[in-house]
Amino acid sequence: MGGICLNRLQLRLCAAALAVLLLVPLFTACGKKPAVTADTAASDTTAPEAGYTLPTFDFEGHEFNILSVGRKNVVENDFLFDDKNPSVLDAAVERRNRAVEGFYNIKIVTEQKNSTANQQSPEAYRALVREATAGDYTYDACVIPGYDVSQLAYEGYLTDLGILPYFNAENEWYDQSANETFRFAGSLFFTTGDFGINMMDQAYCVAFNKDLAAQYHVENLYDLVDDNLWTLEKMYSIAKDVSDDTDGDSVTDVYGLLYWVDAVYGVVNAAGQRMVTLNDTTDTYELTLNTETTYNVLELFYNMTHDSRTSLMYQHNSAAKEYVATFSGNRALFFMTTIGTLSDFRDMETDYGILPYAHYSERQTVYESTVAPYYMNFLCVPLLVEDEARTSAILEAIGSYSHEYIIPAYYEKTLMGQYTRDEESAEMLDIIFANRAYDLGYCYQPANLNKNLIYLLQSGSFDWSSRYASLEQPASIILGVISEAYRRSLGITEEQ
Repeated sequence: MGGICLNRLQLRLCAAALAVLLLVPLFTACGKKPAVTADTAASDTTAPEAGYTLPTFDFEGHEFNILSVGRKNVVENDFLFDDKNPSVLDAAVERRNRAVEGFYNIKIVTEQKNSTANQQSPEAYRALVREATAGDYTYDACVIPGYDVSQLAYEGYLTDLGILPYFNAENEWYDQSANETFRFAGSLFFTTGDFGINMMDQAYCVAFNKDLAAQYHVENLYDLVDDNLWTLEKMYSIAKDVSDDTDGDSVTDVYGLLYWVDAVYGVVNAAGQRMVTLNDTTDTYELTLNTETTYNVLELFYNMTHDSRTSLMYQHNSAAKEYVATFSGNRALFFMTTIGTLSDFRDMETDYGILPYAHYSERQTVYESTVAPYYMNFLCVPLLVEDEARTSAILEAIGSYSHEYIIPAYYEKTLMGQYTRDEESAEMLDIIFANRAYDLGYCYQPANLNKNLIYLLQSGSFDWSSRYASLEQPASIILGVISEAYRRSLGITEEQ
């Protein structure tokens, strides 16, 4: 390898990825899809309540089986609901399910598998590999964490959604940012959208304590966002001004910032940077993290988080929920977190607001909000599909009715009524949800380069240049192998 020095983990990653190239032709051959069957040919079309025209079918009581995989202690199933003590969201999920079931004469069933691993979810991976190998049709669709769905995609175990006759990724209930990020050579193997709340719950945001902002005469933060002046440097400046030793014992009593180490992912994306992007000309994934902007924003965030007078890292302290008491007890101004975490503050007496992650530069015009990589869940379809027409028609019905029922329940009633407390925060949520950011590097994790962003924050010195240099070549090799696996599975040759 031209003198490249790889550690054992990197060698295993390369070996596993290289093995994919031997497997792909096998599954490309056995993964030929059945034709649309005569008994599922559309007779006419009709418009459901959602206003979208769906093809009309009678699927004669088919059980539409969805595999749902939860991440370790966070078990989320977007198709289950509590009918004994239903919340607004439970009622919406039930209504969506019943509408789809009635429209197509089907029954939605789900199989829940919970991951026990810290990173991958072997339960999901093994299930779909087993299905493809055995030629079975157990699952019609799956909702799987990002680390696993990306591997299943390039190894050839998922269906290209674009070949399904009624699937239309351009419909408004699919996240177009996700579609754009995860397409490879025009093919899309997984995406996300309005069918579930996970991608909204896991969007990064910054909460701020309004009482402290008033007490320390902080300028109007919403105006900063509107005027494109909400930058990381401005945030740090305000945080330093608010940090305070109120009793004179040389110990900080009021912090400017609460953060957790994964916040670094959001800071990079909010600066407009991506770890990995696809070269559309060569159909090859490339590292794009080694930029001056990335270096500068990492250095600034490192200095900000290592300023112990100003910042407190709450993730690994002795009390897992200490951040609740710190933020609600008027002991921290800014809290870098995710939307879903805000439910911890429903009963908080002190008022708070919500902001997107800050720009790096005032020249930026879009506030990009990362979706937490560890908890990303994506919709996909297994390699073998018993009936393409049936699967794709039902998925579109789920999307259409989700857009009508799930989004209003989550966004307008749950969020606007319980998490946010002012119209300005509601506008900030519009900004956050409209500009969710996905990064290929956070899914494919080449040579653990993504984790080294976190390790950097945990280290005692800022050494990003040398750390990146040590990982650049093995990461590029792995991305090259993944790209080649995709190209082979899609039948793309060098001449093309």
